[in-house]
Amino acid sequence: MKSNIYAYNERPYLSSKKHKGVVVCPQCKLVFIDGKWKKTAIPDSYAEQLCPACRRINDSYFGGILILKSELLKTKKDEILNLIKNKEASSQIANPLRRIGKIEQKGEDELIIYTTFEHLATSIGKAVKRAYKGELTIQYKEDEKAARVYWKK
Repeated sequence: MKSNIYAYNERPYLSSKKHKGVVVCPQCKLVFIDGKWKKTAIPDSYAEQLCPACRRINDSYFGGILILKSELLKTKKDEILNLIKNKEASSQIANPLRRIGKIEQKGEDELIIYTTFEHLATSIGKAVKRAYKGELTIQYKEDEKAARVYWKK
């Protein structure tokens, strides 16, 4: 039986301890200040630490996986990717830790989008469904904060 090392913390990449002073992520340059990771000017004095989003991406421990499967990807791939990137950008206004970690192409008719948080995968899936119709299925894992989202047309 697989043990769940995250049973007591459903968000293992979000630190429960408060940092003293300002922390900057050396990878993406987000700044942890006033209890939040923000896109802001980097101060003169700070400590360095990877932000939760960069840690997740580096570890390939994604909170959301969105699988898009459609013949539309053969002709509208750039348009669909633009929609996905715009959804990511608007989501980052509320929380800059919500990111797309990677996008994989599987054949001509399938894309897999890996996100740092489950809600980004679901909101992208809903946006694709609104724009292109089709079927959307969202599955949440009970033991983790993770979502698997499937869209097909």
